[in-house]
Amino acid sequence: LRDLREDAGTVGDLQPQVVLQLLARLLHAGESPGRAVSAPRWTLGEGGFSTWAGDGPQVTSLEHSAPAAWEEGLRARGHAVVRAPRRTNVGHAHAIVADGEGGWSGASDPRALTGAAIGW
Repeated sequence: LRDLREDAGTVGDLQPQVVLQLLARLLHAGESPGRAVSAPRWTLGEGGFSTWAGDGPQVTSLEHSAPAAWEEGLRARGHAVVRAPRRTNVGHAHAIVADGEGGWSGASDPRALTGAAIGW
């Protein structure tokens, strides 16, 4: 698995994957923005814009902090799985959530070089 931090242009296919995981955690699991944004991630392929056009089997990459059960479950289902080294770019996202009662909560991804969720 190459280190994707070197070329920001190689993470295009990671965007929908990160958004999917973030929305699943926020909307389905009911997690707070902070928990959802900082949770471990998986990615299909190694980024770039070739995830869906590659020849041969895809590799699922798990962030270094992903639970062992993810790797075990994927392998048991026949997936090729690798663990991404620390600091490998698995995308980043920020979130602001309205609670429907006038309240807001937000989080900035700890993987990002800059960002803050600030309110008043």
